[in-house]
Amino acid sequence: MTEAIPTGARATARILLLNPHDRLLLLQAQNSAGNKWWVTPGGGLNKGESFEAAAQRELYEETGLLLPIGRWVWRRRHIYNWEGRRCDQYERFFVARTKEGSITPTQPDSYIFRHQWWSLSEIEQSREEFAPRRLALFLAPILCGDYPKTPIDCGI
Repeated sequence: MTEAIPTGARATARILLLNPHDRLLLLQAQNSAGNKWWVTPGGGLNKGESFEAAAQRELYEETGLLLPIGRWVWRRRHIYNWEGRRCDQYERFFVARTKEGSITPTQPDSYIFRHQWWSLSEIEQSREEFAPRRLALFLAPILCGDYPKTPIDCGI
């Protein structure tokens, strides 16, 4: 399936990395104001790079794992302020699975300061901030193998 990248948006690939116990890897980000939130591994596409190739590269940079990238399941457009500047980001989320429990980033982002494997119930019960905000709602069907026929908008 193809879908146009919105004009002016930065194209980004994200990975829902699941371990054999259906725990999701999330990275905790923090901005200079001290705000913290949890995100999936991922980042921007290089010139000429496909979303799938970017997902695999970003996953390796942020976890040290070189894995096949699975199905595209979600999309999201998020316009936000980052360190005083407006950012417009279009994201595609892909599923990947690993047998590994530990990660060793090869090129970690400076704003990421820790990681954690989360179960669905831990995400549902947490008071932490997640991106996307309704992560638990959209993750539940994925964990059951119920992938959308076409990628769905997972909101901000």
